[in-house]
Amino acid sequence: MEKKMKKILFAGIIVLNLCLFTIINEVEAKENQETDRKVILISFDGMKNEYTKKYIKDNKLPHIKQMQDNGVTAKNPSTITPSLTAPSHAAIATGATPIQTGIVSNHWHEPNTVLDNEKNGFREEIEVSPLWVEARKQGKITATIAFPGANPKERKQGDYSIYPGKIWSTSDLESLTYIKSAEWVHSPKSFSPLKETEFSIKMKTERDRLIHILAIDSTDDQKQNYDTFVLSEDKKVDPDDSIVKGNQWGSLPLYINDQQSAGFWFKIKTNSPDLTLPVQLYRTAVTSSLISGPKGFSNEIEKEFGFYPAQDDDKALEKEWITRKEYEEISTRYVMWVTKVSLYIKQKYNPDLLMFYTPQIDHEEHKYLLLDPRQPGYSHEKSKKYMSYIEWSYQLADEVVGETMNSLKENDYLFIVSDHGMEPAYSTLSPNKVLKDAGLLTVDQKNKINFTESKAYAIPSGSAAHVYINLQNREKGGIVPRDEYESVRNQIVQAFKEVEVTDKKGVLIQHDMKEVMSAIERDNLSFNTIQKHVKDTWKHLLKQKIHPYEKVMKNTNKNTTLMGHQNSGDIVLIGAPGYVMGSDIEKNITPPIELGTHGGSGDRSMLRPVFMVTGADFHKGKQINSSSNLDIAPTIYDLLELDVPSFVEGEKIEGIYKDKKILPNWE
Repeated sequence: MEKKMKKILFAGIIVLNLCLFTIINEVEAKENQETDRKVILISFDGMKNEYTKKYIKDNKLPHIKQMQDNGVTAKNPSTITPSLTAPSHAAIATGATPIQTGIVSNHWHEPNTVLDNEKNGFREEIEVSPLWVEARKQGKITATIAFPGANPKERKQGDYSIYPGKIWSTSDLESLTYIKSAEWVHSPKSFSPLKETEFSIKMKTERDRLIHILAIDSTDDQKQNYDTFVLSEDKKVDPDDSIVKGNQWGSLPLYINDQQSAGFWFKIKTNSPDLTLPVQLYRTAVTSSLISGPKGFSNEIEKEFGFYPAQDDDKALEKEWITRKEYEEISTRYVMWVTKVSLYIKQKYNPDLLMFYTPQIDHEEHKYLLLDPRQPGYSHEKSKKYMSYIEWSYQLADEVVGETMNSLKENDYLFIVSDHGMEPAYSTLSPNKVLKDAGLLTVDQKNKINFTESKAYAIPSGSAAHVYINLQNREKGGIVPRDEYESVRNQIVQAFKEVEVTDKKGVLIQHDMKEVMSAIERDNLSFNTIQKHVKDTWKHLLKQKIHPYEKVMKNTNKNTTLMGHQNSGDIVLIGAPGYVMGSDIEKNITPPIELGTHGGSGDRSMLRPVFMVTGADFHKGKQINSSSNLDIAPTIYDLLELDVPSFVEGEKIEGIYKDKKILPNWE
């Protein structure tokens, strides 16, 4: 009997162990499944929180609306100060402020060099490891496409990385005269005598290129009707050449020194089918990319998608070389190239972290954010027209989101973020004029800045500027003695604090009165309308003077976010809303150098970015109150179950996860 009981007990222990083993395996399987999460982050430069909400409400962004309904959105997201592209993207990528990343602006003065030596924030290395590097260290596969700060030239890069390369030649419009062709090899059949022409491309730091064009008549209609064109570098028709119809887009790759791929897109504008009159050819800039990855990756991308295309072409649009429609086609081509390449890498290489970036919203807002009556050329009609261009850029972003959402798998988590919003600019400030008037910046006989004799110099970027003192034993050729440093710095601070400008109240009051009269004519006058405009009118009447330099901050050891880094200026200036910083030394205030600006305090309502996420473990249709761009990196570390680096200043965003199931405690 005792032996039987022992056998039963022994069998029970075995069964219990098997049960526990099964449960442990299930728990481990669940944990392993969670580590299979994949993160895709898209940054839309300049995407404003308020505009995104408005366009969603107006049913203009169906895919972003779908994502909002199936994920979590922040009501009041914030970015860092200064709210500039390079510093903000460094914050998104690291969870750290400029004091640690070293990316203090889009442009800054390089320490220990001559005063006018500048650095580009998009080309410099982030001084703490970004997400794609830290995740890679911890065994994850990472990819970055066009993402600011992910420059393959620097050692801190992902497994797969593509970044804008050099612009070898700016865009141009050629006027071409055709003559009878000669010496072409493998020419296609033509029903009219072959004709040819050529044009030259002046290249930067590379030999100029001579491009030959062969004109072909492919229509057997007994007329000279040249409708097909071959572009070639060697007059031998082969697969490396471009064959295109007239008035249609074509592209031609060019190979640079070490076989690096570059190229341009073009359109032959044929209004004379017999080519008896000169024919115009528009071409984009000659662009290239920096590509890093496993052996053969660069060739694979170029074979599948071609060379890295031009991002936009403002010059061509302004000179009327191209139409607005053609301009949008150029921008769309760039954005969709980045998108399709990113999703190709996602599908083929299955990275754990994929981050890509598109700039078109920021670009359109800088050029077309015409909202304020104080802005030059403002009218209701022009504002409406310009806002349609901005709306187009948001709809292009929506298309990117749609393509990305269609690629998502069960364990994919999509983040849609931006670096900042945008404010309308109606005036340009000239900090170097203030320094000049204070006797701190000198000019030569040609009214050019004399850097060797100047005590201070400002480097502007957006609505912010860094002022650097030409300090002895710190700057090369510095002239300010150490014992005069504080007095010079105090002089600079005082000079900027004393700057006052008159508010353009007359324009605003006139605008408010027009709005009231327009409401009366439309029979749409309400008490709220009257109240709003009366309130605005009194505000403008009472506000006589304003300080356009909203913040004048000293670089001290107490500054823990921006100013403690050596790249930062001795004084940092933040412009008030409506002001952008410029480089003029003649006038304190000039018309805006751009209609939209950013760089001011990151908590301003117009500068708020966007934040939305979707994925299996996230709530659906939930809105959290706030988030910070500093919190994005720690949230992704948490999602991928990675160790959070000690330099991270942000926190994991709360309230985005569904309630997690509590597993039984078998202790």
